[in-house]
Amino acid sequence: MPGAHRRLRHLLCFALFCGALVASKAALAQPRRTTVGIYVNQVSSLELKANTFTVDFWIWFRSTGKTITPLDTFELIGAKINSKTNVIKKVLQDGQDYAAVRVNATLYRQWDLHRYPFDDHPLEIAVEDGELDAAKSVFVADVQNQGMDPEIGVAGWSLDGFEHVLADHHYASNYGDTSIGVKADSRFSRYALILHARRHGSARFLKIAFPLFVAVLAAWCGFFIRPKDAGPRVAVAVGALFAAAAATVAINSQLPEITYATIADKTVFLTFGMIGLALISSVLALGLHYAGREADHRRVDKVGAVLFPIVFGVLLIWVTS
Repeated sequence: MPGAHRRLRHLLCFALFCGALVASKAALAQPRRTTVGIYVNQVSSLELKANTFTVDFWIWFRSTGKTITPLDTFELIGAKINSKTNVIKKVLQDGQDYAAVRVNATLYRQWDLHRYPFDDHPLEIAVEDGELDAAKSVFVADVQNQGMDPEIGVAGWSLDGFEHVLADHHYASNYGDTSIGVKADSRFSRYALILHARRHGSARFLKIAFPLFVAVLAAWCGFFIRPKDAGPRVAVAVGALFAAAAATVAINSQLPEITYATIADKTVFLTFGMIGLALISSVLALGLHYAGREADHRRVDKVGAVLFPIVFGVLLIWVTS
Protein backbone atom coordinates (compact mmCIF):
# COMPACT_ATOMS: atom_id res chain seq x y z
CA MET A 1 0.00 0.00 0.00
CA PRO A 2 2.77 2.54 0.78
CA GLY A 3 4.15 1.96 -2.73
CA ALA A 4 0.73 2.60 -4.23
CA HIS A 5 0.44 5.88 -2.29
CA ARG A 6 3.86 6.97 -3.54
CA ARG A 7 2.92 6.18 -7.12
CA LEU A 8 -0.33 8.14 -6.68
CA ARG A 9 1.57 11.12 -5.29
CA HIS A 10 3.99 10.98 -8.19
CA LEU A 11 1.13 10.88 -10.68
CA LEU A 12 -0.54 13.88 -8.99
CA CYS A 13 2.70 15.87 -9.02
CA PHE A 14 3.26 15.03 -12.68
CA ALA A 15 -0.32 16.08 -13.52
CA LEU A 16 0.13 19.38 -11.64
CA PHE A 17 3.43 20.00 -13.41
CA CYS A 18 1.87 19.36 -16.82
CA GLY A 19 -1.07 21.64 -15.96
CA ALA A 20 1.28 24.42 -14.88
CA LEU A 21 3.34 23.98 -18.06
CA VAL A 22 0.23 24.19 -20.26
CA ALA A 23 -1.00 27.25 -18.36
CA SER A 24 2.35 29.00 -18.71
CA LYS A 25 2.45 28.29 -22.45
CA ALA A 26 -1.10 29.63 -22.80
CA ALA A 27 -0.12 32.76 -20.90
CA LEU A 28 2.90 33.25 -23.13
CA ALA A 29 0.73 32.82 -26.21
CA GLN A 30 -1.54 35.70 -25.17
CA PRO A 31 -0.63 39.09 -26.71
CA ARG A 32 0.52 41.85 -24.40
CA ARG A 33 -2.17 44.47 -23.74
CA THR A 34 -0.98 48.06 -24.02
CA THR A 35 -3.21 50.93 -22.94
CA VAL A 36 -2.95 53.90 -25.34
CA GLY A 37 -4.55 57.33 -25.38
CA ILE A 38 -4.40 60.59 -27.34
CA TYR A 39 -5.27 64.08 -26.20
CA VAL A 40 -5.40 66.69 -28.98
CA ASN A 41 -4.13 70.16 -28.12
CA GLN A 42 -4.67 71.91 -31.45
CA VAL A 43 -5.57 71.37 -35.10
CA SER A 44 -3.50 74.11 -36.68
CA SER A 45 -4.63 73.65 -40.29
CA LEU A 46 -7.01 71.70 -42.49
CA GLU A 47 -5.99 71.89 -46.15
CA LEU A 48 -8.46 70.47 -48.66
CA LYS A 49 -6.29 71.09 -51.70
CA ALA A 50 -3.26 69.38 -50.15
CA ASN A 51 -5.33 66.54 -48.60
CA THR A 52 -3.73 67.19 -45.21
CA PHE A 53 -4.37 68.43 -41.71
CA THR A 54 -1.81 69.32 -39.07
CA VAL A 55 -2.39 68.42 -35.44
CA ASP A 56 -0.59 68.81 -32.12
CA PHE A 57 -1.33 66.12 -29.50
CA TRP A 58 -0.08 64.07 -26.57
CA ILE A 59 0.11 60.30 -26.91
CA TRP A 60 0.85 57.90 -24.06
CA PHE A 61 1.22 54.17 -23.41
CA ARG A 62 0.87 52.05 -20.28
CA SER A 63 2.02 48.44 -20.18
CA THR A 64 3.70 45.87 -17.96
CA GLY A 65 7.03 44.28 -18.71
CA LYS A 66 10.22 45.74 -20.14
CA THR A 67 10.10 43.86 -23.43
CA ILE A 68 7.70 46.25 -25.14
CA THR A 69 8.56 49.89 -25.74
CA PRO A 70 5.65 51.26 -27.82
CA LEU A 71 6.84 54.85 -27.42
CA ASP A 72 9.89 53.97 -29.49
CA THR A 73 8.12 51.80 -32.04
CA PHE A 74 4.69 53.36 -32.62
CA GLU A 75 3.76 54.58 -36.09
CA LEU A 76 1.25 57.22 -37.18
CA ILE A 77 -0.59 55.85 -40.19
CA GLY A 78 -0.44 58.10 -43.26
CA ALA A 79 1.43 60.85 -41.47
CA LYS A 80 4.67 62.79 -41.30
CA ILE A 81 5.84 63.54 -37.76
CA ASN A 82 7.16 67.08 -37.66
CA SER A 83 8.44 66.95 -34.08
CA LYS A 84 8.47 64.94 -30.84
CA THR A 85 8.98 66.84 -27.60
CA ASN A 86 8.51 66.47 -23.82
CA VAL A 87 9.25 62.75 -23.66
CA ILE A 88 8.21 61.23 -20.32
CA LYS A 89 9.08 57.71 -19.11
CA LYS A 90 8.45 56.37 -15.61
CA VAL A 91 7.07 53.48 -13.58
CA LEU A 92 3.68 54.05 -11.99
CA GLN A 93 2.71 53.02 -8.47
CA ASP A 94 0.84 49.97 -9.77
CA GLY A 95 4.02 48.75 -11.50
CA GLN A 96 3.03 49.69 -15.03
CA ASP A 97 5.53 51.33 -17.36
CA TYR A 98 4.27 54.74 -18.49
CA ALA A 99 5.59 56.63 -21.51
CA ALA A 100 4.27 59.79 -23.15
CA VAL A 101 5.37 62.27 -25.79
CA ARG A 102 4.01 65.43 -27.41
CA VAL A 103 3.76 65.12 -31.19
CA ASN A 104 3.22 67.59 -34.00
CA ALA A 105 2.32 65.80 -37.22
CA THR A 106 0.88 66.36 -40.67
CA LEU A 107 -1.59 63.65 -41.65
CA TYR A 108 -2.63 62.83 -45.20
CA ARG A 109 -6.25 61.97 -45.92
CA GLN A 110 -8.39 61.63 -49.04
CA TRP A 111 -11.30 63.96 -48.34
CA ASP A 112 -14.82 63.09 -49.41
CA LEU A 113 -15.82 66.31 -51.19
CA HIS A 114 -19.11 65.24 -52.75
CA ARG A 115 -20.98 67.76 -50.57
CA TYR A 116 -18.45 70.60 -50.76
CA PRO A 117 -18.94 73.31 -49.45
CA PHE A 118 -21.36 71.59 -47.04
CA ASP A 119 -18.80 68.87 -46.32
CA ASP A 120 -17.92 67.45 -42.90
CA HIS A 121 -14.81 65.37 -42.32
CA PRO A 122 -13.47 62.86 -39.78
CA LEU A 123 -9.94 63.78 -38.69
CA GLU A 124 -8.43 60.40 -37.88
CA ILE A 125 -5.20 59.97 -35.91
CA ALA A 126 -4.37 56.27 -36.26
CA VAL A 127 -1.57 54.49 -34.37
CA GLU A 128 0.02 51.06 -34.77
CA ASP A 129 3.00 49.33 -33.20
CA GLY A 130 5.63 49.30 -35.92
CA GLU A 131 7.38 46.14 -34.70
CA LEU A 132 4.92 43.89 -32.85
CA ASP A 133 1.96 42.42 -34.68
CA ALA A 134 -1.44 41.68 -33.16
CA ALA A 135 -0.31 38.22 -32.02
CA LYS A 136 2.22 39.88 -29.70
CA SER A 137 0.67 43.22 -28.79
CA VAL A 138 -2.85 44.65 -28.79
CA PHE A 139 -3.97 48.18 -27.96
CA VAL A 140 -6.58 49.06 -25.35
CA ALA A 141 -8.08 52.57 -25.36
CA ASP A 142 -7.63 54.83 -22.34
CA VAL A 143 -11.26 55.93 -22.53
CA GLN A 144 -11.22 58.02 -19.37
CA ASN A 145 -8.29 60.23 -20.36
CA GLN A 146 -8.35 60.47 -24.18
CA GLY A 147 -9.98 63.44 -25.86
CA MET A 148 -9.36 66.97 -27.08
CA ASP A 149 -9.01 70.47 -25.73
CA PRO A 150 -12.49 72.09 -25.68
CA GLU A 151 -10.99 75.38 -26.89
CA ILE A 152 -9.65 73.97 -30.16
CA GLY A 153 -10.54 76.22 -33.07
CA VAL A 154 -10.02 75.83 -36.82
CA ALA A 155 -10.98 78.71 -39.11
CA GLY A 156 -14.22 77.87 -40.90
CA TRP A 157 -14.74 74.66 -38.95
CA SER A 158 -16.02 73.46 -35.61
CA LEU A 159 -14.91 70.25 -33.90
CA ASP A 160 -18.01 68.52 -32.59
CA GLY A 161 -16.77 65.74 -30.41
CA PHE A 162 -14.61 62.67 -30.94
CA GLU A 163 -14.65 58.89 -30.83
CA HIS A 164 -12.11 56.11 -30.79
CA VAL A 165 -11.84 52.92 -32.86
CA LEU A 166 -9.91 49.76 -32.03
CA ALA A 167 -9.39 47.23 -34.81
CA ASP A 168 -6.87 44.85 -36.29
CA HIS A 169 -5.57 46.07 -39.63
CA HIS A 170 -4.61 43.43 -42.19
CA TYR A 171 -1.76 43.88 -44.65
CA ALA A 172 -1.75 41.44 -47.57
CA SER A 173 1.98 40.83 -47.33
CA ASN A 174 4.54 39.22 -45.05
CA TYR A 175 6.97 42.04 -45.96
CA GLY A 176 9.55 39.47 -47.02
CA ASP A 177 9.59 37.63 -43.69
CA THR A 178 9.26 34.05 -45.00
CA SER A 179 9.43 32.67 -41.45
CA ILE A 180 5.70 33.42 -41.10
CA GLY A 181 4.79 31.80 -44.42
CA VAL A 182 5.26 32.52 -48.09
CA LYS A 183 1.73 33.77 -48.68
CA ALA A 184 1.04 34.92 -45.14
CA ASP A 185 -0.41 38.32 -44.37
CA SER A 186 0.32 40.61 -41.43
CA ARG A 187 -2.11 41.83 -38.79
CA PHE A 188 -1.44 44.79 -36.51
CA SER A 189 -3.53 46.25 -33.71
CA ARG A 190 -4.64 49.80 -34.54
CA TYR A 191 -5.97 52.53 -32.26
CA ALA A 192 -7.53 55.63 -33.81
CA LEU A 193 -8.90 58.82 -32.30
CA ILE A 194 -11.34 60.53 -34.67
CA LEU A 195 -12.34 64.18 -34.38
CA HIS A 196 -15.54 65.29 -36.13
CA ALA A 197 -14.90 68.47 -38.14
CA ARG A 198 -18.08 70.30 -39.16
CA ARG A 199 -17.97 73.10 -41.73
CA HIS A 200 -19.83 76.36 -41.35
CA GLY A 201 -21.41 75.56 -44.72
CA SER A 202 -24.00 78.29 -45.32
CA ALA A 203 -21.60 81.22 -45.16
CA ARG A 204 -19.02 79.34 -47.21
CA PHE A 205 -21.55 78.46 -49.88
CA LEU A 206 -22.73 82.06 -50.21
CA LYS A 207 -19.14 83.25 -50.56
CA ILE A 208 -18.47 80.70 -53.32
CA ALA A 209 -21.81 81.00 -55.12
CA PHE A 210 -22.32 84.77 -54.98
CA PRO A 211 -20.45 85.45 -58.27
CA LEU A 212 -22.50 82.69 -59.89
CA PHE A 213 -25.73 84.24 -58.64
CA VAL A 214 -24.65 87.60 -60.08
CA ALA A 215 -23.97 85.93 -63.44
CA VAL A 216 -27.45 84.34 -63.43
CA LEU A 217 -28.99 87.70 -62.50
CA ALA A 218 -27.20 89.35 -65.42
CA ALA A 219 -28.48 86.67 -67.79
CA TRP A 220 -32.02 87.15 -66.46
CA CYS A 221 -31.84 90.89 -67.13
CA GLY A 222 -31.57 90.08 -70.84
CA PHE A 223 -35.30 89.25 -70.90
CA PHE A 224 -36.06 92.91 -70.20
CA ILE A 225 -33.96 94.29 -73.07
CA ARG A 226 -35.85 94.88 -76.30
CA PRO A 227 -34.93 92.54 -79.15
CA LYS A 228 -34.09 95.44 -81.44
CA ASP A 229 -31.19 96.20 -79.06
CA ALA A 230 -29.53 92.95 -80.06
CA GLY A 231 -26.00 94.04 -79.17
CA PRO A 232 -26.63 94.84 -75.49
CA ARG A 233 -28.89 91.82 -75.06
CA VAL A 234 -26.28 89.36 -76.28
CA ALA A 235 -23.49 91.21 -74.47
CA VAL A 236 -25.27 90.75 -71.14
CA ALA A 237 -25.35 86.96 -71.59
CA VAL A 238 -21.75 86.81 -72.80
CA GLY A 239 -20.62 88.89 -69.82
CA ALA A 240 -22.46 86.49 -67.53
CA LEU A 241 -20.57 83.60 -69.13
CA PHE A 242 -17.21 85.24 -68.42
CA ALA A 243 -18.22 85.96 -64.81
CA ALA A 244 -19.27 82.35 -64.29
CA ALA A 245 -16.03 81.11 -65.85
CA ALA A 246 -13.96 83.28 -63.49
CA ALA A 247 -15.93 81.97 -60.50
CA THR A 248 -15.33 78.40 -61.69
CA VAL A 249 -11.57 78.94 -61.79
CA ALA A 250 -11.65 80.37 -58.26
CA ILE A 251 -13.60 77.36 -56.95
CA ASN A 252 -11.35 74.77 -58.60
CA SER A 253 -8.22 76.45 -57.26
CA GLN A 254 -9.31 75.58 -53.71
CA LEU A 255 -9.82 71.85 -54.31
CA PRO A 256 -7.58 68.88 -55.11
CA GLU A 257 -7.85 66.90 -58.32
CA ILE A 258 -11.04 64.84 -58.02
CA THR A 259 -13.00 62.79 -60.53
CA TYR A 260 -16.52 63.51 -59.28
CA ALA A 261 -18.76 66.56 -59.10
CA THR A 262 -19.17 68.45 -55.84
CA ILE A 263 -22.19 70.55 -54.90
CA ALA A 264 -20.15 73.59 -55.94
CA ASP A 265 -19.49 71.99 -59.36
CA LYS A 266 -23.17 71.21 -59.81
CA THR A 267 -24.02 74.82 -58.98
CA VAL A 268 -21.53 75.91 -61.66
CA PHE A 269 -23.11 73.55 -64.20
CA LEU A 270 -26.53 74.90 -63.31
CA THR A 271 -25.31 78.47 -63.75
CA PHE A 272 -23.91 77.78 -67.21
CA GLY A 273 -27.10 75.95 -68.13
CA MET A 274 -29.24 78.93 -67.13
CA ILE A 275 -27.02 81.35 -69.03
CA GLY A 276 -27.25 79.08 -72.06
CA LEU A 277 -31.04 79.03 -71.69
CA ALA A 278 -31.06 82.83 -71.59
CA LEU A 279 -28.96 82.97 -74.77
CA ILE A 280 -31.30 80.58 -76.56
CA SER A 281 -34.29 82.66 -75.47
CA SER A 282 -32.57 85.81 -76.76
CA VAL A 283 -31.86 84.21 -80.13
CA LEU A 284 -35.48 83.04 -80.35
CA ALA A 285 -36.82 86.48 -79.46
CA LEU A 286 -34.50 88.16 -81.97
CA GLY A 287 -35.62 85.74 -84.69
CA LEU A 288 -39.30 86.46 -83.99
CA HIS A 289 -38.56 90.21 -83.96
CA TYR A 290 -36.84 90.13 -87.35
CA ALA A 291 -39.71 88.02 -88.70
CA GLY A 292 -42.14 90.75 -87.66
CA ARG A 293 -43.85 88.61 -85.05
CA GLU A 294 -43.77 91.22 -82.27
CA ALA A 295 -46.52 89.65 -80.18
CA ASP A 296 -44.73 86.30 -80.15
CA HIS A 297 -41.35 87.69 -79.12
CA ARG A 298 -42.98 89.71 -76.33
CA ARG A 299 -44.69 86.54 -75.14
CA VAL A 300 -41.37 84.68 -75.13
CA ASP A 301 -39.73 87.43 -73.06
CA LYS A 302 -42.61 87.64 -70.56
CA VAL A 303 -42.80 83.90 -70.04
CA GLY A 304 -39.00 83.64 -69.83
CA ALA A 305 -38.75 86.48 -67.31
CA VAL A 306 -41.21 84.66 -65.01
CA LEU A 307 -40.04 81.08 -65.45
CA PHE A 308 -36.28 81.78 -65.47
CA PRO A 309 -35.86 82.57 -61.72
CA ILE A 310 -38.39 79.89 -60.74
CA VAL A 311 -36.55 77.19 -62.67
CA PHE A 312 -33.21 78.34 -61.27
CA GLY A 313 -34.49 78.36 -57.69
CA VAL A 314 -36.05 74.89 -57.93
CA LEU A 315 -32.95 73.38 -59.55
CA LEU A 316 -30.67 75.09 -57.03
CA ILE A 317 -32.58 73.54 -54.12
CA TRP A 318 -32.39 70.15 -55.82
CA VAL A 319 -28.64 70.48 -56.49
CA THR A 320 -27.74 71.52 -52.95
CA SER A 321 -30.02 69.06 -51.12
